[in-house]
Formats: sequence, structure tokens, C-alpha cells
Amino acid sequence: MKIQRTRLSTKLGRVFALQVALVSLAVAAGIFITNTIVDDFLINEALEDEASHYWALYQVNPLQALPNTNNMVGYMSDGEDFSKLPEALRPHEPGFLGRVDLGATSPTLFVSQRASGVGPRLYLLFASEDVSQLAFLFGILPLSIALLLIYGFSFLTYRLSHQAISPLVQLADYLEEFRFGDFNQPAVDLGDLRRIANPEVDVMIDAIDSFSERLDTFIERERIFTRDASHELRTPIAVFKGSLDLLQLNEERPGMDVKALDRMRRTVEDMEGLIGTMLLLARGEEVARRGEFTFINDLVPNLTEQLEPLANERGISLLSESTGDLWTNVPKQIVQILMMNLLRNAINYTNEGAVTITVSATGFSVTDTGIGMSPDELHQAFEPFYRGDRARVSNVGHGLGLSIVRRMADQFDGVIEVESEENLGTKISISLPISGNPIII
Repeated sequence: MKIQRTRLSTKLGRVFALQVALVSLAVAAGIFITNTIVDDFLINEALEDEASHYWALYQVNPLQALPNTNNMVGYMSDGEDFSKLPEALRPHEPGFLGRVDLGATSPTLFVSQRASGVGPRLYLLFASEDVSQLAFLFGILPLSIALLLIYGFSFLTYRLSHQAISPLVQLADYLEEFRFGDFNQPAVDLGDLRRIANPEVDVMIDAIDSFSERLDTFIERERIFTRDASHELRTPIAVFKGSLDLLQLNEERPGMDVKALDRMRRTVEDMEGLIGTMLLLARGEEVARRGEFTFINDLVPNLTEQLEPLANERGISLLSESTGDLWTNVPKQIVQILMMNLLRNAINYTNEGAVTITVSATGFSVTDTGIGMSPDELHQAFEPFYRGDRARVSNVGHGLGLSIVRRMADQFDGVIEVESEENLGTKISISLPISGNPIII
């Protein structure tokens, strides 16, 4: 399964977005605080101080003139008579502090009365709109301009950072998309990246070039081994099979000899299949790009026919079922190896009952009535050379079948599911990539 990793450029973009969000939040908080300080503190404090100052003067001179400036106007009630006051001021009691609507303007009103709580009331109207404009010009506007500058510098930093890591991102993308396996495939070529790389990335490119040379040498050595092993291992097996054919021509041999020759033939065929599987795994990338289509349902009859003698020898039934048609782009040889290994494994560990292979529209499954597996055994069943205690007693298999199945299924994007209970049996299902029925012209 391919793990999705967040690209470095994406992480950088997230950091930039987070930085912009935090700066915006900080500036917005600053604007709010500035506006709150101006409206709710400075103006209110100034009106309260102005009222206290006027009452001090009024105590000395009851005829003291009311405040009347460009920004502030004062009114005073005549005892309990409020008829001379503007109508909008009359409902408000002493201690009121807030905006009032006077038609074209909405000044801040502060209603005050002497400490005795009796006598005339002082109404101070302050033109707070002018102060708000000053707060905007000298507070909010500079903060907004600072915010825009911060945005600009942050974006410039982001672009410079992105430019600095761009060669690294392109290098990572190139290496992730590079595929090995074709005999005519060129070696790793990082010339284009080297032209845009900075000195730090250039050092990494040099190291990757050196690594790719060693890797090419290793791959070539593996290819030579695969080619030579294919010849050297298959030749003696072919000779051995030919000799068995000659020996089995004699129909007058004793029954014990015939059984021994049959076991030898099955062993040779197992060895041939195992060697073919190993060689196929060694050049799996090459096989994966063949692009052929396989009709799974057509493979089952031939496989069950091949394994029928092995099932009969163990006294069990080998059954096949189909609940749907399945076309896949997994090569035919790979599907055969998957099925063959699962069927052989099921037959080897089933003492009575039946082994059933079922093909559906999404994959296939092999179900047996064998010895089953405990949870611990099930956890390790696909490990190479692993065999449970009861499996060792049967003295069959080498512990490689399920390991090969898992490796091939992973390589071709298959999904394996296993259900098993001790002494009841095991069901192994493999879902394969589905392809449409190809049109043959």
C-alpha cells in the first residue's frame, strides 16, 4: 500500500496560510482594542472629568456657563423641568453614558447630577464621530496598512522559500515516479534538475547520482543472475522429468514403484513451479507492465484438473464455484501462481472434507475444511518459512506458499482477507484490480 505523504511545497503553503491567519487575527484584535479604548475609555473618561469640573465651578458660581465648544455642548435642566431640553435627552437618567440620535448626528451623551442626587441635571453631548475619525486615521488605518505590508512580505518570503525548495520537490517527484525493470530503460538522469538546483540540492543530486550508479550495477547483476539461474535450474529439472517419463513407460512396474514415481513427478513439478515463481518475482516490474487482460474464470478448470490427483491422494474433494465473471489486468501467469499456491496450501493442510475455489465479480477465494489456524498463527501465516506446530507434524510444504501469495498480491494491488478457525478450516480471499471485458477485434 502506498503511503500518501504531504509534499514539502504543500507544507510550506500551509505555514504561510497559518502565518497570514495569525497575523490577521492579531491585527484585528489590535483594531478592536484601539476602537474600544477610544470609544469606551477615553471619551467616557473625558466626559466624566468634564462633568466633575463643571460641578466644581457651578458650586462656586451657580451662573457658570455651560460647556459650548466645537466638540462638546452642555445642557442643564431647570430642576425637575425638562421642557427646555432637546426631546432626545429627556428620557435619560443621571449616570447614562452612550450614544443618542439627534437626527443628522449621533453624539455621545453623559448625564450627571451633583452628589446630593437632587437639583438640576447636566447633559453633556460630545461629537464622538470626530474622535472615531481620528482613531481611524491614526490608529485603524496605520494598522491596516501594516497588515497589508505584512501580507506582502509574507508572500515574498513564501515565494523565495518555494523557489529555494522547488528543486528539492522536483527531485522527490522524479525519484518517486522513476520505475526500474526495463532492459532498455535509461539510467537516472538529473541533468535538468542540476541546472536549476542551488548548491545544497546540488550536493544531494551528486549523492543520488553516485547511488544510482551502484543501483544500476546491482540491477544488472540481478538480471544476469535471473537469466543464468533460469537456464541452469530449468535444464536439470527438464532432464529429470524426461527420465521420469521414460521410467513410467514401463507399465509392468510394481505398484510401489508407480507410487514412488508419481511422488517424484509431483515433487519435480513443485520444484519447477517454485523456481518459475521465484524468477518471476525477481523480474516483477517487467511483468507488471505487460498490460494483458486475464479472464479468471477460464483458469480454474485447468488448475483443478492438475491438482485433482493430489486431492484424491489425501481423500478430499476439490470443488470449484463461480458467482460472477472477473476480468483483471493482472497477468495470467501471476493469477495462476496465486491460485496454485492457495490450492496446494489448502490441500496439504486438509485431512478430510473438501477444498473449494470460488470466483466472484471482484476476486476469488479458496476455502478448506482443514486444520485451521489460531489467532497467533494467523498473524504470522504470511511470513516466509513460517509453519505452525501442527503444520510441522504433517511434514508438507516449506512455509513459502502464503508468503509468495502476499508478495504478489501486494505487487499487483490485490487485497487479501483471511478467515480461519482451529479444526474448522480456513478461507483466503483475494480481491484483484477489475478491468472491463476487453474488445477483441
